[in-house]
Amino acid sequence: MKYFLLSLLSITLLSCSKTEKKELPFDSFVYSFSAQALDYSIKFNNSDTVHFTKRRPEPAANSYAIIKDAQKDSLVALAEKLDFSKYESTYEDKSIMDADTFKFVKSKDGKENSISVYGTKAPEQLYKYAAKLNEYIKRLDFQPYKGKIDSNNQ
Repeated sequence: MKYFLLSLLSITLLSCSKTEKKELPFDSFVYSFSAQALDYSIKFNNSDTVHFTKRRPEPAANSYAIIKDAQKDSLVALAEKLDFSKYESTYEDKSIMDADTFKFVKSKDGKENSISVYGTKAPEQLYKYAAKLNEYIKRLDFQPYKGKIDSNNQ
């Protein structure tokens, strides 16, 4: 009987010591970038997969990368730092043509927030976020994906 109680107590303590995963501040996060020769989007959510959709250069293709916990934490931390309430939803420089454009879209519980930038008249911090995401994408090992990626927000 002592061994049974000791075992039960050990199992209870071990199960209580597991840390619960932190809920993400979004259901999905999409970053899209478009320039004269480039057009792509990444999308991630609470899984260990980052989806990548390339529209230019041709041919268009979908791919994915499986990320480790540390990579996911880094990506989530970057997305968390982007406070959508601090920015306007659209920044557009109508005085130039063929400018780079990028967009951040965060969805949570059916509510969507987005920031769209075209040209050079947005707050500097938004360009820094975009540059960090562009660098992050380069470090991932994307694999071809034949299926269709949910194109919402991309």
